[in-house]
Amino acid sequence: MAESLERLQFAEAIDFYKGKIRLPSSGWTDIWQQQHSHAFVVAGAAQDALVEDFYNAIRQAKDSGLGYPAFRKQFDEIVAKHGWAYNGTPGWRSKVMYRTNVKQAYHAGRYQQMEAVKHLRPYWRYRHTTFENPRLEHKSWDGKILPADSPWWNTHYPQNAWGCNCKVDSLSRVEAKREWEKLGKTGPDEEPEVEWEERVVGKNGSAPRTVRVPKGIDPGFAYNPGKAWLEPHTVPPLEGYDAVLKERGAAWPTGFTPPAMPKPTRVPASVMLPAGTAPEVAVADFLDVFGASMSEGAAFTDAAGSTLAITKALFQDGNGEFKWLAKPRKAGRLEHINLLAMALIEPDEIWWGWVKDHKEPGRWRLKRRYLRAYQVVDNGEYAVGVFEWGSSGWTGSTVFMASQEAEAAREAYFDNQRMGRLVYSK
Repeated sequence: MAESLERLQFAEAIDFYKGKIRLPSSGWTDIWQQQHSHAFVVAGAAQDALVEDFYNAIRQAKDSGLGYPAFRKQFDEIVAKHGWAYNGTPGWRSKVMYRTNVKQAYHAGRYQQMEAVKHLRPYWRYRHTTFENPRLEHKSWDGKILPADSPWWNTHYPQNAWGCNCKVDSLSRVEAKREWEKLGKTGPDEEPEVEWEERVVGKNGSAPRTVRVPKGIDPGFAYNPGKAWLEPHTVPPLEGYDAVLKERGAAWPTGFTPPAMPKPTRVPASVMLPAGTAPEVAVADFLDVFGASMSEGAAFTDAAGSTLAITKALFQDGNGEFKWLAKPRKAGRLEHINLLAMALIEPDEIWWGWVKDHKEPGRWRLKRRYLRAYQVVDNGEYAVGVFEWGSSGWTGSTVFMASQEAEAAREAYFDNQRMGRLVYSK
């Protein structure tokens, strides 16, 4: 059964996994419970590229139906590629990583399916399916039939622990009545009593802290992954990233209103570099703002808590050549490089989106987009600075609109620059 689940493909489970933001982390508990329904982390994987590779490997194994064996092979390749040091043996670590992600995607997808037919199948039954080394608490819940809207499912919907194989079935009124008659009952079971206990988490990576969890459920699993996915506003802010995931996919979620248009930052025309400024000078000015130089880089932590490497490599292509040498028209954009630096340092908004990698079909890459609106004091022009950061470097643009341009047109242009998920708003 475990292997068939690992290979199982259905749209809701795949959508759940696809909708996650990938976050570097020091430990699995850096984010907590419901936040895992919106974020993909690998304990101890602190680099974007490493997290990207693991995410893509799991997704490819799932999408292809090849399952864990395909991921196990890629796990070793990824570890060797990045020189990643991790806890545990390769077989144990890869199996935990793969099966936990696949099972949570499965359970989240099943929850969405059962919610959709709840009016026809209003009862849910807990099923304990671990026969080797069963958890006694989980075994005591086996066969319990409760209304689908019972609060108990908020904390006890599987997966309820590392390696937990428990499931939930949905039942029609007729099916539920038949089960009750077999057991000499006349209606649903009483909700099992929840006994809470304190546990310490974060010993391996993030700072240790004490959390309160129901007895029988491992720390970090006392939540309903599907409900957290479908109700993003119930998810607390991502610790260390200053963000609540407000948006999934291309459309705003139900009930979410995008932030109001930011008030433009007033800047003098002198903040722009003179026309004809040598590209090397413009780049040196940009790097200097972040404490970097042409010969030495610097680390910069943005408003959402992500650390970026600021080096001259931002302005180079894959061959190490400066981008303006291959495409001279790019050099003209450097006149506005100070506005791009300001957008990165103090953005109005930061958006994260995952886009298909055109160079490597089947892979996805993280894009971070920094937006800031400006108004030039000297002539009243409105401008939007867009600084986009990705694994292949940066792209930047600043678009100016004449002072007589209608307010609605300005707002529409800024709104069109929003993409993916909002992770920071000033």
